Amino acid sequence: MARTLTFLHYLPAFEAVARLKSVRGAAQELNLSPGAVSFQMKKLADATGITLFEKDGRNVALTAAGADFAQAVLVSLGHLESATRSARAWDSSGRPMSLTVSVPTALGIAWLTSTIVEFAESNNIPNLTINEAISADEVTWEATDLAVVYDNPPFAGLHWRSLSEVRLNTVCSPMLFPRLDLQHRERKLNGVTLLHEDEGEEWAKWAIAARVSLEGSGRVRVDSVAQAVASAVQGKGLALVSDVLTRSYLVEGRLIQPFSTSINAGRGYHILCQEARAKEPLIEALIDRIIDYLRRNPA
Repeated sequence: MARTLTFLHYLPAFEAVARLKSVRGAAQELNLSPGAVSFQMKKLADATGITLFEKDGRNVALTAAGADFAQAVLVSLGHLESATRSARAWDSSGRPMSLTVSVPTALGIAWLTSTIVEFAESNNIPNLTINEAISADEVTWEATDLAVVYDNPPFAGLHWRSLSEVRLNTVCSPMLFPRLDLQHRERKLNGVTLLHEDEGEEWAKWAIAARVSLEGSGRVRVDSVAQAVASAVQGKGLALVSDVLTRSYLVEGRLIQPFSTSINAGRGYHILCQEARAKEPLIEALIDRIIDYLRRNPA
């Protein structure tokens, strides 16, 4: 252990050289001289007994042994960063000080934001931040403790659990229902505005399953499904969305489902966190709270 501790302070420079494949580039990034970085690499090689780099033109390249060592260093630095961030998040009495969660806009509006706020309050967390992201690659993981995404696995480097599969149903305001042509054998949505966030593929898939013609319907594309739900509530059109997002509106009678046909969405809701943090008590507790909410309030 003592031998290991002697070269820990060389690891940031090693990581930079390995990533940039350049001593000079690493020196610029770390605000050191190229000579200082080269010296650190020599001391690291001496301490580990590993030939870490070989010349590659004007740059350097990892040897096979160096590449294995670099992978171990990346994992170790990641664990150290996670542990440091986690330690800073707790006060001297052992209470969590902060929590940052990322959620899709529509799911946050529907119920998830209130669930997270209640969790923070019940755990006496004084600093709560809720950000918005739909897919995993939109999440800023350096600043996020937990994320709920509308996406598909696999999620490289992340721990994940499935929250809910998504089935899409048509919803509209009761005031729009009389305009729907549901009595004739050849059902059409002529003159009805269809609200969607994709290029219309989901509506086309639903129309085939429901045996409904979309001929003569209007199309309004929105940036998020939250806008589609809001427009449907206001009587501006027919939306194709998940019950997970519209449950409260359906219970209140502000939305109805004019058709019984539903289809599977192309993505699902998943809860994600960094792999190294999956066993943290606060993370596990919040995941359990969210899953418990859905269990008690099934779509």
